[in-house]
Amino acid sequence: MANLNDYGALMLASRMRKLSEQMYNGVDQSYKAAGIDFPSRCSSLLLLLRDNGPTPITTLAAQIGQTHPAVIQLSRKLLEAGVVSEQSDPADTRRRLLALSDHGRALMDNMAPLWDDILAAVDVALDGHTDALMATLGRLETRLQETPFADIIAGRRRQRELAAVEIIDYAPQHAVDFHRLNIEWLERFFYVEEHDNAVLSDPQTHILDGGGAIFLARLHGDIVGACALIEAGDGRVELSKMAVTPRCQGLGVGRRLIERAIAAFQAGPGTLLYLESNSKLETAVRLYERSGFQHTPKPASAEAHYQRANVYMEWRG
Repeated sequence: MANLNDYGALMLASRMRKLSEQMYNGVDQSYKAAGIDFPSRCSSLLLLLRDNGPTPITTLAAQIGQTHPAVIQLSRKLLEAGVVSEQSDPADTRRRLLALSDHGRALMDNMAPLWDDILAAVDVALDGHTDALMATLGRLETRLQETPFADIIAGRRRQRELAAVEIIDYAPQHAVDFHRLNIEWLERFFYVEEHDNAVLSDPQTHILDGGGAIFLARLHGDIVGACALIEAGDGRVELSKMAVTPRCQGLGVGRRLIERAIAAFQAGPGTLLYLESNSKLETAVRLYERSGFQHTPKPASAEAHYQRANVYMEWRG
């Protein structure tokens, strides 16, 4: 029969919770044997109040990593036991502070030898590796404070899906996808101009027959991105028709398409690679900049195809 150990780090949180419960139960039993009648889960609050003085519940909740309602429940148990007291915050009388009572301070003094026993027991349970474990936990806590775990998972997903992206050459069966992706992009940010309709409806005539190329991004069999190189005459080549479906944005698909387009340009006879964009597409413009495109005045002789274009960039490598 399978158990949590069979799933490795995937069940790390569950195993840590299970260990936490075992250790809390052990400490609770030790408290009862010593005549101490409150849950060991309250110990963290007592220690923080002892060392920090009167503290708001919101601050305590942040320090021990529990919700505000959960800390209120713990504080009620301590208040009922007379271990802590409430007082007004001198800086804000609407806010209540928790503080150790005289009974609480005396209780903590009496508990000191028991806590020494607990520390020694932890070291026995860990075969003397307590310091190593605490150092590892500290690194984990710091890392998750810097980057939420959900963001780390999302980053790994992006890497996995990016690795699965294929950049392929256009074929006639891709005409519908090429048209769909670009119309979807245009309608999302601008509107479809007459020149867009002409090129997207017949890419063979307007792009490929003139010596250009179209590249597509494929993920798990679906076409999710596209871009084109369009011959503009006199050695000039335009990077155009860049589009990535919204669900795949942020996965690096656009960067992969640009890299493929640049490699194709370098292998061809063209002498200048340029693009036109719009300043409101800040993410796309930053991607072009990182890919080696530089802002430069648009040549007076360059034909204007799109009303929306107010950014002109040339690739410098």
